[in-house]
Amino acid sequence: MIALKVMGISLIMGGCGGWGLAGARRLDKRVEVIRDLRMALGFLEKEITTMFTPLSLALERTAAFCEYPVAGLFMTSSAVLQGKQGATIREAWPEGLAYLLNHSALRPEDLKVLQNVGGQLGMSNASEQKKVFALLQEELKLQEEKARAQATANRKLWSYGGFVLGAVVVILLL
Repeated sequence: MIALKVMGISLIMGGCGGWGLAGARRLDKRVEVIRDLRMALGFLEKEITTMFTPLSLALERTAAFCEYPVAGLFMTSSAVLQGKQGATIREAWPEGLAYLLNHSALRPEDLKVLQNVGGQLGMSNASEQKKVFALLQEELKLQEEKARAQATANRKLWSYGGFVLGAVVVILLL
């Protein structure tokens, strides 16, 4: 009987502790994804403004350049542009953002910065595109700094909080 109780306590503590550690990892992953997104958008900027690559191909090349889950944003947007006759970036970009929201640790407020940009991609000359990308890079850098500050502030809370929650549950069950 004692062995069963010890095993139950271990499972509760381990489960709650793992949940807390996973929450702390999500905070760190969010910072990584925003940084990867900034780098990928820098690559996309070069494809559009320097290489003058057509938008659907530039999105595809950017997807090949970056890592999951950021690659999904560009691959989904490119697939919509190539797959639908007459599809515009205004239709394709939100689908890519939806993919990114569902497959990453990003929050909706992280993607608000990107929502407005979709309609402007590939719609003006190179100098205007550079301005759009420069503004976007600055906004993403600020978002990354905010996410990093939140991760630093909340990492210990999530890490220790899971184990504390497990201990509280065990005490209540005893």
